[in-house]
Amino acid sequence: MRLESQTLSTGPHFGKSKMEDRKRPAMADSSDTAPPPKRQATVSNGTRLADLDPLQDRDRVMEEYTKDALIRQKNEYKRRKADLEERVADLEDRSKYHDDHLRIIDLWFTQLVDEVAVLANDRLPTQGDGSAPFPNSLLFSDSETFHEHLSSRTSKIKSALSDLFARIPTASPDVQELQSQLSKVLALEKEHAAELQKTIAEREQYENRLQNATERYVLAERKYDRERSKAVQMVGLGAVPMSTTVREESSKDKADSPPATNGSVDHSEIETARKEAKAIAEKRKAQCEHLAAENKKLTEELTTLNTKLTGLTDEDYAKSDLFKTLKAQHEDVIKRINHLEATNVQLREEAQRLHAERTAYRAKIDAEVVERVSESESQITKYEGDLVRIRHARDELSSELAMKKAAQGETMASSEQIKELASARESRITALETEVERLRLQLGETKAGQSSPDLESLSPEELRSKITSLEKEYALLSNELPSMEAAWKKAQALAAKKISELQNWEEQVARISAEKAKADQKYFAAMKSKDAREAETRALRAQNARSSEIITQLKALESANHAMKVNLEKQLAESGESIAKLSEQYRALQQKAGEKSNTSESLQSQITELKNTLSSKDSTVLASKHSQRELEVEVEKLKIRLNESERQRNNWKDKDKRDDMNEMWRNYALCPVCHQNLKDACIKTCAHVMCMHCIELQVKNRSRKCPVDGKAFSQGDVMKLNM
Repeated sequence: MRLESQTLSTGPHFGKSKMEDRKRPAMADSSDTAPPPKRQATVSNGTRLADLDPLQDRDRVMEEYTKDALIRQKNEYKRRKADLEERVADLEDRSKYHDDHLRIIDLWFTQLVDEVAVLANDRLPTQGDGSAPFPNSLLFSDSETFHEHLSSRTSKIKSALSDLFARIPTASPDVQELQSQLSKVLALEKEHAAELQKTIAEREQYENRLQNATERYVLAERKYDRERSKAVQMVGLGAVPMSTTVREESSKDKADSPPATNGSVDHSEIETARKEAKAIAEKRKAQCEHLAAENKKLTEELTTLNTKLTGLTDEDYAKSDLFKTLKAQHEDVIKRINHLEATNVQLREEAQRLHAERTAYRAKIDAEVVERVSESESQITKYEGDLVRIRHARDELSSELAMKKAAQGETMASSEQIKELASARESRITALETEVERLRLQLGETKAGQSSPDLESLSPEELRSKITSLEKEYALLSNELPSMEAAWKKAQALAAKKISELQNWEEQVARISAEKAKADQKYFAAMKSKDAREAETRALRAQNARSSEIITQLKALESANHAMKVNLEKQLAESGESIAKLSEQYRALQQKAGEKSNTSESLQSQITELKNTLSSKDSTVLASKHSQRELEVEVEKLKIRLNESERQRNNWKDKDKRDDMNEMWRNYALCPVCHQNLKDACIKTCAHVMCMHCIELQVKNRSRKCPVDGKAFSQGDVMKLNM
């Protein structure tokens, strides 16, 4: 059993040995050219490995087997290294002159662009970046520098060719369409040629690989007899002791079948690979012949189209669909022009009638506007007179209100002074009453009230001294009162005089204020009437001046307009005819331009759509052809594998009938889940091997767990195995 992919670890597994490891003997010699020498399987102390008991010394057997597996894996790595070094040397031989080849092509393109520029412009091109070194990134097809270099080279070639083709007269649309088709066919031819070269190179590479595989197959036949060790047999049989007869029969049966060893490649697999490579080469050869036939056919079609393109005649143009379409459109346009001319005459008559109606309506509207303006001016004059009267009445009322407010303020001031004088008289009356009471007590007309308790407690001396002081005070008051009475009388007389003067002054002020308000009112009314008269006078003078100027201008303009009217009527008649003709021409041209633009837009959209469809179809056809060729090669591979599988199946069926040992190996190769199909798939996560049907059943039931240990896995963890 061999895995298709090499993603699994190739090292040994201590817990569970693989069938591949059980079939591979220990290799002491790392040379691939000569068969390895036989050596006796012994352990570290010199004991033979065959003498050990598989049940008691299982650990030692597994240890020795692990060492042998490691040695075999090391030798396998050495063989792979030698193979890879051989392939690297082959690639170095191939790419020895690759850089020089690319530099020569780059210089050739530069020289070609310079020659085209000289032919187009008759002058040497400018050397802008000609001295730039050759970019090393051109060695990688997916490098951005490579794309930039090709883009700059393409722009230079296009600029040079555009100058050259600018001198060539432009061709008709049919010729341009044929040229575009021709360029597409040429591009398709180049693509097929490149694909053919690629296929030939792949075929040569496969032939070399087939030769190397054949050589390895010859070497593998020499190593066939030294592939087995007794430790491998014991581990492969599950470490169960068997009789010598069973071992000999088992060895004989296994020798009949081609084993897959780790020391060399299985000759059956090499034969299968050789047959696959041979079938692929034959299929590639058939595809190359088919591509060559298609290339020849396209070349003949290209030559025919070139011949037809160089000799186009007027009849060819007349037979083209574009000419017929343009002719039909031209006749349709002529019919439309005739119809539009008849319609234009009717519209012109209707326009003249509408112009006369518009003139009459405009005169009527002007008369109504003048009448309404005069009525509005008379109403405005009436409203202005009413406004003057209202303002005069407002001024009179304002003056009366001011007079009343002033009189009220003066009355309030005199009344305040009178109130103050009355309060002074009341205080004087109170003082006189007190003095009268005192005099009555002095004369004995009245008696004093009860004496205060302080006088009773005083001594006669104290009373005498107090009486003496009171008499002195009384004497002083008696001397003071006459002078105070005289001063008060004098002040009262002056106050009465002042009050009378204030009343007279207030009456005079009120009278003068009323007279002033009346005078102000009369003055304001006179000034307002004066301003109104002056404004009316100025307006009348300005209106009179304007009227005289207008009359003079109107008289001069009337004579000039009369003469101009005659000339304008003549020019109007001539201009109307010319405008009518120009409008007809303009409408016709505008209609033609609109039709042409619509036609061009529709044709442009159709051309774009056809180009997109053609490019998509070309890419689809190329992709389908490429996939078809790949599928054909894959079908050939699968046929060879199917035949080889049937042959191996028949061999295994014949061998299964020999003895029970083969039945045991057959049961070992069956799926441990369903026990029906062979083991042809492996789960990477747990390394359990089973049939693909059981794995697909687990995936379909949405239970993506290993049926053996229940470990989860995904679709990418499944690996196909080849028995």
